[in-house]
Amino acid sequence: MIDKHIADVPKRIWEEGRPPKLRIWDAEFNVAGWIKVSGAQGEVVLQVSYEDEAGEHACVVDRCQVTGDSSSLMSGLIRMRFTGSVENVRVVLRLSEPAMRFHVDELFVQRRGSTLRREDKLISNY
Repeated sequence: MIDKHIADVPKRIWEEGRPPKLRIWDAEFNVAGWIKVSGAQGEVVLQVSYEDEAGEHACVVDRCQVTGDSSSLMSGLIRMRFTGSVENVRVVLRLSEPAMRFHVDELFVQRRGSTLRREDKLISNY
């Protein structure tokens, strides 16, 4: 699989609601993106990756098989467990074939239970 960095998730999104003084905490996020893929057939995986004091982690949001030029709404609810200081929370697209080309029309990351805000939209017509 070939990893393609799509966007960094701002700290204001993933740290919202963090319990004060806790070293380990869990958070759930709704993630959604319109992804257009062309150039080859294969598997596409949307995931959120991050690093914290416990190491590197990846949460799969959604996966799909593409059979040609197509556009897919990839979405899901993920749970992330953070330990200590957190760095590099990012959205990554994993492509099974090097010939695959992609275009992201829209991408949202929202903490579960919060109201969707304009700033939760990370990408518009990227």
